[in-house]
Amino acid sequence: MAYRPLLIKGPVYITIAASVRSPDIRALAISAGWVGYEPLYCTINAGVDVATLTVSNLPDWLLTLVVRGRVGGIYNSGTGLVATSKFNLDNAGGVIFGGGGQGGQGQSVNIFRGTGYVATGTGGSGGVGAGFNGANPPVMLPAGSGSSGSSQTVGGPNIGGTTQGTATGGSGGTGGAIGMTGNSGGSASTSGSFESSNYYGTTTGELAGYAIDGIANVNILAAGSILGRTR
Repeated sequence: MAYRPLLIKGPVYITIAASVRSPDIRALAISAGWVGYEPLYCTINAGVDVATLTVSNLPDWLLTLVVRGRVGGIYNSGTGLVATSKFNLDNAGGVIFGGGGQGGQGQSVNIFRGTGYVATGTGGSGGVGAGFNGANPPVMLPAGSGSSGSSQTVGGPNIGGTTQGTATGGSGGTGGAIGMTGNSGGSASTSGSFESSNYYGTTTGELAGYAIDGIANVNILAAGSILGRTR
């Protein structure tokens, strides 16, 4: 009996040539003729933005992901790349980032006297951390400034003393750049005549999102720029 040799197909190559959110690499590969056992190369072209990419449902180590553009998270601490299948990463010249952390809220302050009259300065809200928006295709949003804190002034005789008393809330912290923690909120302040004060509510900025979640599943051939945390 004659035996036919097993036909081994060569690698399958797919390209992501336009910006997109959460592409399905497996589906793209199958559309290109991949049948599940050939080496697979997926290239993200230079100038292309891919938001919230997940590599999953693939046989381990068959995929080489070639990043020449940007893979990143949504603003305010979004994760850039999630790896649940094992694969090789060539990020030479590419950028993989976690969304910047939101800025912290500014500190607030009350000023008052024993009768309980209160003037309040409320802290400003934190600015947006940089990252892609939620659209498809994604658009990069820069880090935003925090808002100003509010102020309230009351006449001195109402709260003791002859000058006006002012309570001023701290400004909100600016959001973090991609891969960076948000800035902390500013401190509140007081001026004029009052009997006592109560400061509260300063917050630190949020941590950046994960650039890569599932780093143990990634064999890094070329690191390029990986901005933000990994785990």
